[in-house]
Amino acid sequence: MTPDSFFEKSRKTFGAELMEVVQNMVNEGMDILDVGASSTRPGAQPPSASEELGRLQEVIPFLRKAFPDLLLSIDTFHSEVASFALNEGFDLVNDISGGQFDDQLLETVATHKAAYVLTYHRGSKANSSESHVKDHLMMDALRYFSEKITLLEQKGILNVILDPGFGFGKSLEENYELIRSFDLLHVFEKPILIGVSRKTMIREVLAVDTENALNGTSVLHTLLYAKNAHVFRVHDVKEMNEVRALMKASL
Repeated sequence: MTPDSFFEKSRKTFGAELMEVVQNMVNEGMDILDVGASSTRPGAQPPSASEELGRLQEVIPFLRKAFPDLLLSIDTFHSEVASFALNEGFDLVNDISGGQFDDQLLETVATHKAAYVLTYHRGSKANSSESHVKDHLMMDALRYFSEKITLLEQKGILNVILDPGFGFGKSLEENYELIRSFDLLHVFEKPILIGVSRKTMIREVLAVDTENALNGTSVLHTLLYAKNAHVFRVHDVKEMNEVRALMKASL
């Protein structure tokens, strides 16, 4: 629900067509709808909590009422936005900051006993595409997740999904190192969410624009599915489910 998301076709506004768009994704096999109002593309200026709420205050209750059985995720690092969505019946909070950008966010998640997506992100900005990794990448990722999971458990947040944070505070090489060493992340015995769809890490290697990044996206989805990733945050539901169907038939 933002006018400047990096993939133009994913930009939506509140209106009659939104119901059709979401229903089509449901028909194509979507399990969770992730709703956000802040672009995290490199160079974007993240909106304030009040700006996010202005974009979401109508669509959040609408979606909950229109799709009562669908899992709904709020993509935000603002506690005020998360609280509004959770009060309206949303199921989980997808936070790219790991609780770093709003010190009340984790308290909000704990109060609502909501599920939480914990993102590996060392950057100080929502859209940082430069490396902020400390020392060796995978050692740092394991240390980060270990410390954050302990903190979440202390707050009573137990339903946690891990997100390696592709594109957030990492260089191109570091993003691919995360893929090469992906198996190490299973040590935490948590579901792992993948968000690589049409991202810069694909476009740079293939020298394509977002419009032509679907094939590369499907390649990485196939590889990560084989490495036992659990949740895929995608722009293209039908194509991801084709990957899943073929992988299930092959394994």
